Amino acid sequence: MGYFTMRLQDAINETHKRIPDTLEQFSELIDPEWIQQALEYTGKASIRRRKLPAEHVVWIVIGTALYRNRSIWYITEQMRLNIDSQACVPSAVVQARQRLGHEPLKQLFHQLSAHYQTESRAQQQDFMGLSVHAVDGVVYSLPYTDENLQHFSSSKGRTKEVPYPQMRSVCLINTDTHEIIDTTLGDMSQGEITLARQLNVQDNSITLFDRAYFSADLLISWQQTHPNSHWLMRAKDNLRYTVIKTFSEGDYLIQMPVSPQAQKKNPNLPATWQARLIECRYEGKIRRYITSLVDDKRFTKDKVAQLYLQRWEIEMAFREIKSDLQQGLLLRSKLPQLVLQEFWGLMIAYNLIRRLMRYMALRAKVSPLRISFHMASITIVDLLRFAPLQAAGLFPKLLDAVLEEGKLFVIPERRKRSCPRVVKGKPQKYPKKIPVSLN
Repeated sequence: MGYFTMRLQDAINETHKRIPDTLEQFSELIDPEWIQQALEYTGKASIRRRKLPAEHVVWIVIGTALYRNRSIWYITEQMRLNIDSQACVPSAVVQARQRLGHEPLKQLFHQLSAHYQTESRAQQQDFMGLSVHAVDGVVYSLPYTDENLQHFSSSKGRTKEVPYPQMRSVCLINTDTHEIIDTTLGDMSQGEITLARQLNVQDNSITLFDRAYFSADLLISWQQTHPNSHWLMRAKDNLRYTVIKTFSEGDYLIQMPVSPQAQKKNPNLPATWQARLIECRYEGKIRRYITSLVDDKRFTKDKVAQLYLQRWEIEMAFREIKSDLQQGLLLRSKLPQLVLQEFWGLMIAYNLIRRLMRYMALRAKVSPLRISFHMASITIVDLLRFAPLQAAGLFPKLLDAVLEEGKLFVIPERRKRSCPRVVKGKPQKYPKKIPVSLN
Protein backbone atom coordinates (compact mmCIF):
# COMPACT_ATOMS: atom_id res chain seq x y z
CA MET A 1 0.00 0.00 0.00
CA GLY A 2 2.87 2.36 0.79
CA TYR A 3 4.54 1.63 -2.53
CA PHE A 4 1.32 2.41 -4.42
CA THR A 5 0.90 5.67 -2.49
CA MET A 6 4.48 6.73 -3.32
CA ARG A 7 3.99 5.97 -7.02
CA LEU A 8 0.69 7.87 -7.00
CA GLN A 9 2.28 10.90 -5.35
CA ASP A 10 5.15 10.82 -7.86
CA ALA A 11 2.66 10.82 -10.73
CA ILE A 12 0.75 13.75 -9.23
CA ASN A 13 3.95 15.73 -8.67
CA GLU A 14 5.06 15.06 -12.24
CA THR A 15 1.67 16.25 -13.53
CA HIS A 16 1.81 19.49 -11.53
CA LYS A 17 5.32 20.21 -12.79
CA ARG A 18 3.95 20.24 -16.32
CA ILE A 19 0.89 22.36 -15.75
CA PRO A 20 1.13 25.32 -18.15
CA ASP A 21 1.45 28.91 -17.01
CA THR A 22 -2.08 29.51 -18.29
CA LEU A 23 -3.52 27.93 -15.15
CA GLU A 24 -1.52 30.39 -13.03
CA GLN A 25 -3.18 33.18 -14.97
CA PHE A 26 -6.67 31.72 -14.55
CA SER A 27 -6.05 31.36 -10.82
CA GLU A 28 -6.42 35.15 -10.66
CA LEU A 29 -10.08 34.61 -11.61
CA ILE A 30 -10.96 31.37 -9.78
CA ASP A 31 -8.92 29.97 -6.90
CA PRO A 32 -7.59 26.55 -8.02
CA GLU A 33 -8.33 25.21 -4.53
CA TRP A 34 -12.06 25.75 -5.16
CA ILE A 35 -11.85 23.72 -8.36
CA GLN A 36 -9.92 20.99 -6.56
CA GLN A 37 -12.45 20.97 -3.72
CA ALA A 38 -15.33 20.64 -6.19
CA LEU A 39 -13.58 17.75 -7.94
CA GLU A 40 -12.80 15.95 -4.69
CA TYR A 41 -16.31 16.52 -3.30
CA THR A 42 -17.83 14.88 -6.37
CA GLY A 43 -15.15 12.19 -6.67
CA LYS A 44 -13.92 13.43 -10.07
CA ALA A 45 -10.34 14.45 -9.22
CA SER A 46 -7.72 13.03 -11.60
CA ILE A 47 -5.62 10.23 -10.05
CA ARG A 48 -3.67 8.97 -13.01
CA ARG A 49 -1.62 11.27 -15.20
CA ARG A 50 -3.67 12.41 -18.19
CA LYS A 51 -3.09 14.74 -21.07
CA LEU A 52 -6.23 16.61 -19.98
CA PRO A 53 -6.53 16.48 -16.15
CA ALA A 54 -9.94 17.13 -14.60
CA GLU A 55 -9.05 20.67 -13.45
CA HIS A 56 -8.13 21.56 -17.04
CA VAL A 57 -11.40 20.14 -18.35
CA VAL A 58 -13.30 22.41 -15.93
CA TRP A 59 -11.69 25.40 -17.65
CA ILE A 60 -12.49 23.94 -21.08
CA VAL A 61 -16.18 23.81 -20.15
CA ILE A 62 -16.08 27.41 -18.87
CA GLY A 63 -14.25 28.33 -22.08
CA THR A 64 -17.13 26.99 -24.20
CA ALA A 65 -19.26 29.82 -22.76
CA LEU A 66 -16.57 32.49 -23.13
CA TYR A 67 -15.56 31.47 -26.68
CA ARG A 68 -19.08 30.79 -27.89
CA ASN A 69 -18.35 30.70 -31.63
CA ARG A 70 -15.23 28.51 -31.40
CA SER A 71 -14.91 24.74 -31.47
CA ILE A 72 -14.02 22.94 -28.24
CA TRP A 73 -10.79 21.71 -29.82
CA TYR A 74 -9.83 25.33 -30.63
CA ILE A 75 -10.67 26.39 -27.06
CA THR A 76 -8.35 23.71 -25.66
CA GLU A 77 -5.51 24.90 -27.86
CA GLN A 78 -6.25 28.58 -27.31
CA MET A 79 -6.20 28.23 -23.52
CA ARG A 80 -3.09 25.96 -23.65
CA LEU A 81 -4.77 23.40 -21.42
CA ASN A 82 -3.17 20.21 -22.73
CA ILE A 83 -0.08 19.21 -20.73
CA ASP A 84 1.89 17.86 -23.67
CA SER A 85 2.94 20.20 -26.43
CA GLN A 86 1.24 17.93 -28.97
CA ALA A 87 -2.28 19.03 -29.87
CA CYS A 88 -5.27 17.04 -28.56
CA VAL A 89 -7.54 15.31 -31.02
CA PRO A 90 -11.19 16.46 -30.71
CA SER A 91 -12.34 13.02 -29.51
CA ALA A 92 -9.96 13.24 -26.53
CA VAL A 93 -11.67 16.46 -25.38
CA VAL A 94 -15.12 14.86 -25.70
CA GLN A 95 -13.99 11.82 -23.70
CA ALA A 96 -12.48 14.08 -21.04
CA ARG A 97 -15.79 15.96 -20.71
CA GLN A 98 -17.69 12.69 -20.40
CA ARG A 99 -15.36 11.51 -17.63
CA LEU A 100 -15.82 14.78 -15.77
CA GLY A 101 -19.64 14.87 -15.83
CA HIS A 102 -21.67 17.86 -14.66
CA GLU A 103 -21.50 17.46 -10.87
CA PRO A 104 -18.11 19.23 -10.35
CA LEU A 105 -19.29 22.24 -12.38
CA LYS A 106 -22.51 22.42 -10.35
CA GLN A 107 -20.56 22.21 -7.09
CA LEU A 108 -18.07 24.85 -8.25
CA PHE A 109 -20.91 27.19 -9.25
CA HIS A 110 -22.41 27.02 -5.76
CA GLN A 111 -19.00 27.53 -4.12
CA LEU A 112 -18.31 30.62 -6.23
CA SER A 113 -21.83 31.98 -5.80
CA ALA A 114 -21.65 31.73 -1.99
CA HIS A 115 -18.24 33.43 -1.98
CA TYR A 116 -19.30 36.19 -4.39
CA GLN A 117 -22.46 36.96 -2.38
CA THR A 118 -20.51 37.22 0.86
CA GLU A 119 -17.99 39.43 -0.90
CA SER A 120 -20.59 41.78 -2.40
CA ARG A 121 -22.80 42.15 0.69
CA ALA A 122 -20.75 45.05 2.04
CA GLN A 123 -20.71 46.79 -1.35
CA GLN A 124 -24.28 46.51 -2.62
CA GLN A 125 -27.27 48.71 -1.94
CA ASP A 126 -30.18 47.18 -0.07
CA PHE A 127 -33.79 47.88 0.82
CA MET A 128 -34.12 48.80 4.47
CA GLY A 129 -31.45 46.26 5.43
CA LEU A 130 -32.71 43.56 3.04
CA SER A 131 -30.79 42.52 -0.07
CA VAL A 132 -33.04 42.58 -3.15
CA HIS A 133 -33.35 39.47 -5.30
CA ALA A 134 -35.58 38.33 -8.16
CA VAL A 135 -36.82 34.96 -9.43
CA ASP A 136 -37.91 34.02 -12.94
CA GLY A 137 -37.61 31.23 -15.47
CA VAL A 138 -35.90 30.91 -18.83
CA VAL A 139 -35.88 28.22 -21.54
CA TYR A 140 -32.75 27.11 -23.41
CA SER A 141 -32.88 25.48 -26.83
CA LEU A 142 -30.74 22.39 -27.39
CA PRO A 143 -29.34 20.58 -30.45
CA TYR A 144 -31.73 18.01 -31.89
CA THR A 145 -30.66 14.51 -30.87
CA ASP A 146 -32.79 11.58 -29.79
CA GLU A 147 -31.03 11.58 -26.42
CA ASN A 148 -31.71 15.27 -25.75
CA LEU A 149 -35.33 15.04 -26.89
CA GLN A 150 -36.02 11.99 -24.77
CA HIS A 151 -34.34 13.45 -21.67
CA PHE A 152 -35.53 17.08 -21.82
CA SER A 153 -38.62 16.90 -24.08
CA SER A 154 -39.91 20.15 -25.64
CA SER A 155 -42.65 22.70 -25.10
CA LYS A 156 -46.02 21.83 -26.59
CA GLY A 157 -48.02 24.30 -28.63
CA ARG A 158 -51.70 24.16 -29.48
CA THR A 159 -51.18 21.92 -32.47
CA LYS A 160 -47.75 20.30 -32.14
CA GLU A 161 -44.51 20.20 -30.17
CA VAL A 162 -41.54 22.45 -30.81
CA PRO A 163 -39.33 20.49 -33.27
CA TYR A 164 -36.23 20.66 -31.05
CA PRO A 165 -35.40 19.81 -27.41
CA GLN A 166 -35.56 22.48 -24.72
CA MET A 167 -34.49 22.80 -21.09
CA ARG A 168 -36.13 24.92 -18.40
CA SER A 169 -34.24 26.84 -15.73
CA VAL A 170 -35.35 29.06 -12.85
CA CYS A 171 -32.85 31.59 -11.47
CA LEU A 172 -32.46 33.61 -8.29
CA ILE A 173 -30.40 36.74 -8.99
CA ASN A 174 -29.12 39.75 -7.11
CA THR A 175 -30.87 42.75 -8.71
CA ASP A 176 -28.09 45.12 -7.66
CA THR A 177 -25.30 43.24 -9.48
CA HIS A 178 -27.12 40.76 -11.79
CA GLU A 179 -24.99 37.97 -10.29
CA ILE A 180 -26.77 34.61 -10.18
CA ILE A 181 -27.20 33.43 -6.59
CA ASP A 182 -28.77 30.08 -7.40
CA THR A 183 -30.41 28.28 -10.30
CA THR A 184 -32.30 25.04 -10.81
CA LEU A 185 -33.00 23.24 -14.06
CA GLY A 186 -35.17 20.46 -15.36
CA ASP A 187 -36.99 19.08 -18.37
CA MET A 188 -39.97 20.80 -19.98
CA SER A 189 -42.48 18.70 -18.02
CA GLN A 190 -41.47 20.55 -14.82
CA GLY A 191 -43.13 23.88 -14.12
CA GLU A 192 -41.37 27.01 -12.90
CA ILE A 193 -43.00 26.86 -9.46
CA THR A 194 -41.72 23.30 -9.01
CA LEU A 195 -38.18 24.41 -9.85
CA ALA A 196 -38.47 27.59 -7.73
CA ARG A 197 -39.14 25.46 -4.63
CA GLN A 198 -35.62 24.02 -5.01
CA LEU A 199 -33.85 27.40 -4.92
CA ASN A 200 -31.58 28.32 -2.02
CA VAL A 201 -33.54 31.02 -0.17
CA GLN A 202 -31.35 33.80 1.27
CA ASP A 203 -31.74 35.27 4.74
CA ASN A 204 -32.20 39.04 5.21
CA SER A 205 -33.61 39.38 1.70
CA ILE A 206 -36.69 40.44 -0.23
CA THR A 207 -37.36 38.40 -3.39
CA LEU A 208 -39.43 39.76 -6.28
CA PHE A 209 -41.67 37.31 -8.16
CA ASP A 210 -43.81 37.50 -11.25
CA ARG A 211 -47.52 37.01 -10.49
CA ALA A 212 -47.36 33.59 -12.21
CA TYR A 213 -45.49 32.35 -9.11
CA PHE A 214 -48.48 32.93 -6.84
CA SER A 215 -48.63 29.70 -4.82
CA ALA A 216 -49.43 29.38 -1.13
CA ASP A 217 -47.10 26.39 -0.85
CA LEU A 218 -44.16 28.23 -2.46
CA LEU A 219 -44.61 31.58 -0.70
CA ILE A 220 -45.32 30.19 2.78
CA SER A 221 -42.28 27.90 2.64
CA TRP A 222 -40.17 30.73 1.19
CA GLN A 223 -40.97 32.98 4.13
CA GLN A 224 -40.47 30.22 6.70
CA THR A 225 -37.01 29.20 5.41
CA HIS A 226 -35.30 32.00 7.36
CA PRO A 227 -36.58 34.44 10.02
CA ASN A 228 -36.09 37.36 7.65
CA SER A 229 -36.68 36.07 4.11
CA HIS A 230 -39.49 38.03 2.44
CA TRP A 231 -41.24 38.15 -0.94
CA LEU A 232 -43.12 40.65 -3.12
CA MET A 233 -45.21 40.19 -6.29
CA ARG A 234 -48.02 41.70 -8.33
CA ALA A 235 -51.45 40.56 -7.11
CA LYS A 236 -53.68 38.59 -9.46
CA ASP A 237 -56.92 40.22 -10.58
CA ASN A 238 -59.02 37.32 -9.26
CA LEU A 239 -57.32 37.22 -5.85
CA ARG A 240 -59.70 35.96 -3.12
CA TYR A 241 -59.17 37.59 0.25
CA THR A 242 -60.72 39.10 3.36
CA VAL A 243 -59.44 42.36 4.85
CA ILE A 244 -58.32 41.86 8.45
CA LYS A 245 -56.82 45.28 9.11
CA THR A 246 -56.57 48.59 7.24
CA PHE A 247 -53.22 50.35 7.68
CA SER A 248 -54.19 53.30 5.47
CA GLU A 249 -56.03 53.92 2.23
CA GLY A 250 -54.92 51.24 -0.24
CA ASP A 251 -52.86 49.38 2.37
CA TYR A 252 -54.35 46.29 4.02
CA LEU A 253 -53.53 43.14 5.97
CA ILE A 254 -55.51 40.37 4.28
CA GLN A 255 -56.33 36.73 4.82
CA MET A 256 -56.49 34.29 1.89
CA PRO A 257 -57.82 30.73 1.66
CA VAL A 258 -55.52 27.87 0.69
CA SER A 259 -57.05 25.85 -2.14
CA PRO A 260 -58.04 22.20 -1.53
CA GLN A 261 -55.70 21.18 -4.38
CA ALA A 262 -52.73 22.82 -2.62
CA GLN A 263 -53.66 21.19 0.72
CA LYS A 264 -53.93 17.81 -0.98
CA LYS A 265 -50.40 18.15 -2.37
CA ASN A 266 -49.06 19.44 0.95
CA PRO A 267 -51.16 18.45 3.98
CA ASN A 268 -48.99 20.64 6.23
CA LEU A 269 -50.43 23.83 4.71
CA PRO A 270 -52.89 25.80 6.88
CA ALA A 271 -56.48 26.48 5.80
CA THR A 272 -55.74 30.21 5.46
CA TRP A 273 -52.67 32.46 5.30
CA GLN A 274 -52.00 36.17 5.63
CA ALA A 275 -50.15 38.81 3.61
CA ARG A 276 -50.20 42.53 2.93
CA LEU A 277 -52.09 44.00 -0.03
CA ILE A 278 -51.00 47.37 -1.45
CA GLU A 279 -52.93 49.39 -4.03
CA CYS A 280 -51.24 52.29 -5.81
CA ARG A 281 -52.22 54.45 -8.77
CA TYR A 282 -49.57 54.49 -11.50
CA GLU A 283 -50.06 56.38 -14.78
CA GLY A 284 -53.79 56.46 -14.24
CA LYS A 285 -54.10 52.72 -13.44
CA ILE A 286 -54.46 50.89 -10.16
CA ARG A 287 -51.53 48.56 -9.45
CA ARG A 288 -51.91 45.95 -6.72
CA TYR A 289 -49.03 44.24 -4.91
CA ILE A 290 -48.99 41.45 -2.36
CA THR A 291 -46.09 40.96 0.05
CA SER A 292 -44.90 39.38 3.29
CA LEU A 293 -43.64 42.80 4.51
CA VAL A 294 -46.47 43.52 6.94
CA ASP A 295 -44.68 46.26 8.93
CA ASP A 296 -46.34 49.34 7.37
CA LYS A 297 -44.30 51.76 9.47
CA ARG A 298 -40.89 50.48 8.37
CA PHE A 299 -41.90 49.50 4.83
CA THR A 300 -44.22 52.22 3.56
CA LYS A 301 -46.53 51.25 0.72
CA ASP A 302 -45.01 53.69 -1.81
CA LYS A 303 -41.49 52.37 -1.22
CA VAL A 304 -42.66 48.76 -1.52
CA ALA A 305 -44.51 49.47 -4.76
CA GLN A 306 -41.49 51.30 -6.19
CA LEU A 307 -39.24 48.39 -5.22
CA TYR A 308 -41.13 46.01 -7.52
CA LEU A 309 -39.73 47.82 -10.56
CA GLN A 310 -36.42 46.07 -9.87
CA ARG A 311 -37.98 42.74 -10.88
CA TRP A 312 -37.17 43.61 -14.50
CA GLU A 313 -33.45 43.34 -13.71
CA ILE A 314 -33.67 39.56 -14.04
CA GLU A 315 -34.97 39.96 -17.60
CA MET A 316 -31.91 42.10 -18.35
CA ALA A 317 -29.66 39.38 -16.92
CA PHE A 318 -31.29 36.75 -19.15
CA ARG A 319 -30.74 39.02 -22.15
CA GLU A 320 -27.05 39.34 -21.29
CA ILE A 321 -26.66 35.57 -21.04
CA LYS A 322 -28.55 34.75 -24.22
CA SER A 323 -27.63 37.67 -26.47
CA ASP A 324 -24.04 38.42 -25.43
CA LEU A 325 -22.63 35.17 -24.04
CA GLN A 326 -24.68 32.67 -26.07
CA GLN A 327 -24.99 35.04 -29.03
CA GLY A 328 -28.55 33.80 -29.52
CA LEU A 329 -27.36 30.28 -30.36
CA LEU A 330 -28.31 26.86 -29.04
CA LEU A 331 -26.35 25.14 -26.32
CA ARG A 332 -23.90 23.02 -28.29
CA SER A 333 -23.85 19.66 -26.46
CA LYS A 334 -25.61 16.64 -27.97
CA LEU A 335 -25.79 14.41 -24.89
CA PRO A 336 -27.94 15.23 -21.80
CA GLN A 337 -25.06 14.95 -19.29
CA LEU A 338 -22.91 17.26 -21.41
CA VAL A 339 -25.83 19.69 -21.77
CA LEU A 340 -26.01 19.93 -17.97
CA GLN A 341 -22.23 20.34 -17.80
CA GLU A 342 -22.29 23.10 -20.41
CA PHE A 343 -25.13 24.88 -18.59
CA TRP A 344 -23.20 25.05 -15.30
CA GLY A 345 -20.13 26.25 -17.21
CA LEU A 346 -22.26 29.02 -18.72
CA MET A 347 -23.51 30.07 -15.27
CA ILE A 348 -19.92 30.17 -13.91
CA ALA A 349 -18.69 32.19 -16.90
CA TYR A 350 -21.51 34.72 -16.52
CA ASN A 351 -20.92 35.19 -12.79
CA LEU A 352 -17.18 35.47 -13.43
CA ILE A 353 -17.73 38.35 -15.86
CA ARG A 354 -20.26 39.97 -13.54
CA ARG A 355 -17.82 39.80 -10.62
CA LEU A 356 -15.13 41.58 -12.63
CA MET A 357 -17.72 44.15 -13.69
CA ARG A 358 -18.48 44.78 -10.02
CA TYR A 359 -14.80 45.60 -9.50
CA MET A 360 -14.94 47.92 -12.51
CA ALA A 361 -17.96 49.68 -11.01
CA LEU A 362 -16.14 50.17 -7.68
CA ARG A 363 -13.27 51.91 -9.45
CA ALA A 364 -15.63 54.02 -11.55
CA LYS A 365 -17.75 54.75 -8.44
CA VAL A 366 -21.01 53.80 -10.16
CA SER A 367 -23.58 51.02 -9.85
CA PRO A 368 -22.55 47.69 -11.47
CA LEU A 369 -25.66 48.03 -13.63
CA ARG A 370 -24.15 51.11 -15.30
CA ILE A 371 -21.23 49.12 -16.72
CA SER A 372 -21.96 47.93 -20.26
CA PHE A 373 -22.08 44.13 -20.18
CA HIS A 374 -21.52 43.95 -23.94
CA MET A 375 -18.26 45.95 -23.89
CA ALA A 376 -17.01 44.50 -20.59
CA SER A 377 -17.55 40.90 -21.70
CA ILE A 378 -15.71 41.50 -25.00
CA THR A 379 -12.75 43.03 -23.15
CA ILE A 380 -12.59 40.25 -20.55
CA VAL A 381 -12.83 37.49 -23.17
CA ASP A 382 -10.11 39.18 -25.23
CA LEU A 383 -7.90 39.29 -22.13
CA LEU A 384 -8.29 35.53 -21.69
CA ARG A 385 -7.86 34.91 -25.40
CA PHE A 386 -4.43 36.50 -25.49
CA ALA A 387 -3.40 35.52 -21.94
CA PRO A 388 -1.48 32.40 -23.06
CA LEU A 389 0.78 34.63 -25.16
CA GLN A 390 1.91 36.53 -22.05
CA ALA A 391 4.05 35.45 -19.13
CA ALA A 392 1.96 34.37 -16.14
CA GLY A 393 3.55 37.07 -13.98
CA LEU A 394 2.17 39.80 -16.25
CA PHE A 395 -1.45 38.64 -15.98
CA PRO A 396 -2.28 40.52 -12.71
CA LYS A 397 -1.13 43.78 -14.34
CA LEU A 398 -3.17 43.06 -17.46
CA LEU A 399 -6.21 42.26 -15.33
CA ASP A 400 -5.74 45.45 -13.32
CA ALA A 401 -5.57 47.44 -16.57
CA VAL A 402 -8.83 45.87 -17.75
CA LEU A 403 -10.55 46.77 -14.48
CA GLU A 404 -9.30 50.33 -14.82
CA GLU A 405 -10.56 50.41 -18.41
CA GLY A 406 -14.04 49.74 -17.06
CA LYS A 407 -14.43 53.51 -16.55
CA LEU A 408 -14.82 53.73 -20.32
CA PHE A 409 -17.78 51.32 -20.26
CA VAL A 410 -20.01 53.44 -18.03
CA ILE A 411 -23.39 53.97 -19.67
CA PRO A 412 -25.93 56.74 -18.86
CA GLU A 413 -28.58 56.17 -16.25
CA ARG A 414 -31.67 54.46 -17.57
CA ARG A 415 -34.32 56.68 -19.05
CA LYS A 416 -37.97 56.37 -18.16
CA ARG A 417 -39.77 54.02 -20.53
CA SER A 418 -41.45 56.04 -23.28
CA CYS A 419 -43.28 53.18 -24.98
CA PRO A 420 -46.16 51.54 -23.06
CA ARG A 421 -45.78 47.81 -22.41
CA VAL A 422 -48.74 46.61 -24.46
CA VAL A 423 -49.48 43.77 -26.86
CA LYS A 424 -48.86 45.09 -30.36
CA GLY A 425 -51.36 44.41 -33.11
CA LYS A 426 -50.60 41.87 -35.83
CA PRO A 427 -49.34 43.36 -39.12
CA GLN A 428 -51.89 43.41 -41.93
CA LYS A 429 -50.84 42.08 -45.32
CA TYR A 430 -53.37 44.23 -47.09
CA PRO A 431 -55.03 47.49 -46.01
CA LYS A 432 -58.50 47.26 -44.58
CA LYS A 433 -61.35 47.87 -47.00
CA ILE A 434 -62.78 51.37 -46.86
CA PRO A 435 -66.55 51.54 -47.40
CA VAL A 436 -67.45 53.58 -50.47
CA SER A 437 -70.42 55.90 -50.23
CA LEU A 438 -72.81 55.69 -53.20
CA ASN A 439 -74.18 59.19 -52.56
